[in-house]
Amino acid sequence: MKSTDLLTEDILTMSQAAKELPNRPNVSTLWRWANRGLKGKKLETLRIGGRNTVTSRQALTRFLDAINE
Repeated sequence: MKSTDLLTEDILTMSQAAKELPNRPNVSTLWRWANRGLKGKKLETLRIGGRNTVTSRQALTRFLDAINE
């Protein structure tokens, strides 16, 4: 998926995304999923304005589905 496709989805900051998940993992966990990945899969993110990194509800769902296959 192209990173620009994230802009057509429900955008979340990393801290908002952490709050969307059960048991509310620390935001550093989401950063780790985006940078290093888990089970060979990475959380899709997009940098906006050079400082803000965002993801989307749909990207979070795709990531969780991929690691739970």
